Amino acid sequence: MSLNFSKSLIFTSSPMFGDIVYFILWGLFSLLLLLVSFNFLRHKQCYKDKRNLPPGEMGFPLIGETMEFFNAQRRNQLFEEFVHPRILKHGRIFRTRIMGSPTVVVNGAEANKFLLSNEFKLVKSSWPSSSVELMGRDSIMEKDGGRHRFLRGVIGTSLGYAGLELLVPKLCNSVQFHLATNWKGQEKISLYRSTKVLSFSIVFECLLGIKVEPGMLDTFERVLEGVFSPAVMFPGSKFWRAKKARVEIEKMLVKVVREKRREMEGSLGREQDGMLLSKLVSGMIQGEISEKEVIDNVVLLVFAAHDTTSFAVAMTFKMLAQHPDCFGKLLQGNLILILTLYLN
Repeated sequence: MSLNFSKSLIFTSSPMFGDIVYFILWGLFSLLLLLVSFNFLRHKQCYKDKRNLPPGEMGFPLIGETMEFFNAQRRNQLFEEFVHPRILKHGRIFRTRIMGSPTVVVNGAEANKFLLSNEFKLVKSSWPSSSVELMGRDSIMEKDGGRHRFLRGVIGTSLGYAGLELLVPKLCNSVQFHLATNWKGQEKISLYRSTKVLSFSIVFECLLGIKVEPGMLDTFERVLEGVFSPAVMFPGSKFWRAKKARVEIEKMLVKVVREKRREMEGSLGREQDGMLLSKLVSGMIQGEISEKEVIDNVVLLVFAAHDTTSFAVAMTFKMLAQHPDCFGKLLQGNLILILTLYLN
């Protein structure tokens, strides 16, 4: 024991080793002090003039109220547990700090209209790094200026008058098939899950012209779970699982897009089916859009339509069930519309 102790004593008392350890520790301490000072000054700057800031609480320096935000999100109670209590306390517009960034949360139709109508004028969209990684850096949500307008124009043509003429009959057939196979004869159904399956099928088969294979919905939903999670590639984390699912989706879409390109290059009419995928691939053939832009925008479109639409449809059914008088008026109005169209 004494020999080992003396060796250790001689080793640690070496001048060169001691200097190295000293400088490393001092460097780490200085870096830590610099980070703490920078964060303190940044935190202080946010409070320099509170007259121009909405009411609210910024939480702890750097992390703010991120943990409360993620905990509410994990329980699928983001509005109920995070947003609504702060509306009651501070009003419809309040400030907070999420994921290291000072944040202002706005609520209501007027506020949303103001932000959406002033995009690229007074405000510019930005997304958490996890959302960008999973949706794609070449998707329309990461573009601005002329490139954004060009991609929006390509996507918008499928939802214009001519595009809807082709889309609506396919959509009606898809809804009828879904009701006949999933709702008819069932005493009880999961409405939200059923609307998710329906909207997912409509986006893929009616809008994009891609056949839905078993397991595709589950893979896309694994990606969706990580969209607002911390972008930490730690095995087992939501973001890690989402990235693995995103790789699976990309492989599938690369195969579909390349097959579609070969098919269109070998045919005379490149957009004869009127599908959005055909329009995107046509742009790729003409050199206007890259393959990565096609894939990333398909992924973004599926998520944008699938999650928000299914939730809106499910909530509409819920509200109609809670207000039978409104359901009766809606049914009567649709009946009158159908008779009018029939008689004309």
